[in-house]
Amino acid sequence: MKKCLISLVVYGFFSVNNYSFAATQSELELSLEKQQKQLQVIQKELADLRAVAVEIAKNEPLVAKQSHVGEKNWQINSYGSVLYNSEEVYSNIQDTKPERRNTTDLERVVLEFIYDFDSQWQMEVELEYEHGGTGATLEYDGFEEFGEFETEVEAGGEVVVEKMQAKYIANEYFTVKLGHIFVPVGLGTDLHKPSQYFSTQRYWSEATLIPQVWHETGVNLISKWQNFTAQTLITTGLNSEFFRTYNWVGTGHQKRFETVNADDLAFTFRLDYGDIKAGKGIGVSYYTGNTSGNRNNNTKVDGDGNLTIYGLHGVYNYENWLVRGQYLFGTLDDSQAITNANKTTPGLKPGNFSQLGSEAESSFVELSYNSQALFNLNKPLYLYATYEYANPIKKVDQGIATDRFNKQSIAIGINYLPIKNIVLKAQVGQQMSEQNILDDTTSFSLSMGYFFSI
Repeated sequence: MKKCLISLVVYGFFSVNNYSFAATQSELELSLEKQQKQLQVIQKELADLRAVAVEIAKNEPLVAKQSHVGEKNWQINSYGSVLYNSEEVYSNIQDTKPERRNTTDLERVVLEFIYDFDSQWQMEVELEYEHGGTGATLEYDGFEEFGEFETEVEAGGEVVVEKMQAKYIANEYFTVKLGHIFVPVGLGTDLHKPSQYFSTQRYWSEATLIPQVWHETGVNLISKWQNFTAQTLITTGLNSEFFRTYNWVGTGHQKRFETVNADDLAFTFRLDYGDIKAGKGIGVSYYTGNTSGNRNNNTKVDGDGNLTIYGLHGVYNYENWLVRGQYLFGTLDDSQAITNANKTTPGLKPGNFSQLGSEAESSFVELSYNSQALFNLNKPLYLYATYEYANPIKKVDQGIATDRFNKQSIAIGINYLPIKNIVLKAQVGQQMSEQNILDDTTSFSLSMGYFFSI
């Protein structure tokens, strides 16, 4: 009986194993068949990819050529602004009581054309249409007995070529600009588009001392190293025939003449750390040049009329806060001789030359806050406050400097950007004179600016 049981167990064991082995072999055969089908699919896909690669290789020169032909090597930029201003003003320097005047001004429309000849050479031309009015040229007639300035009115709007420069990029460290270029004194040459300053108008304190968005003919050598940028310029200088009591050398820019006298050249140096336009940077500037040689009647002044300007500027952006500021200080040699000469030049109004500062200074500070998140808005809304100061007659060569043009102002306002290319501004302000007999004046202004690039 035991033997029968043992035989039955052994037989059952071998029977089960034989069945298991048969089942495993069948599963393996099915798996191999499935893998072979997948391998065939992969081989077909590889063959298709090889065919595509061969076709691309055949057409690669044509594709590269078409890509090069279609590459954009030009750019057109434009910006502009229109202003409404209601302010209390003094009609002349004898007035002691201001009157309110309301004005509108199509301040400017600017077109900028940029063309890249290749990866190193670029041409840039910037045209500014100012005030939408009639232009006039001022010519000097040297055949009159004492010399005379003649104004000729021309049809059409006033057009100023602010820039016509060729730019050569030698490498990442060195660039050359030559032609009609910006003079980088003050923040105005960097931040002059409507979105780059918060006040409804460009800074009056800067315009009281120097030509705003200053441009001259010359050459600019630009060196960059890490976060430092150094600019060294040789350009045409200013003409002291148009220096004024109320805005120092700001109107000495020779843009009103058909040709520019270049007997006196100017030297400018500027050093920046960081990126002013990007919102984080600080820098210094230095300008010097004689001004008597560029006078049309240059025999009326004994002395070179040397002009020197020092500048300190900075911008800092942190989260929703932005602060900008600058300080300018200048000296003018032979200021009394220039004053006396300008008083006796035919064609120039003597009332503008009661005094000319041998020293002048100006400054501004602007603080803004983007309140978009605070008020849960969909678009940026900047709240800002601005302080400005200018004294074009800080010191004179003879006598006592008048305080008539020693002024300060404070203003608060808003900037709203309904879209990124348009800015709407509103501002209220007050201006204070150091002269005690003059009342403080108030102003309210609105401005709209645009900017785009194609």
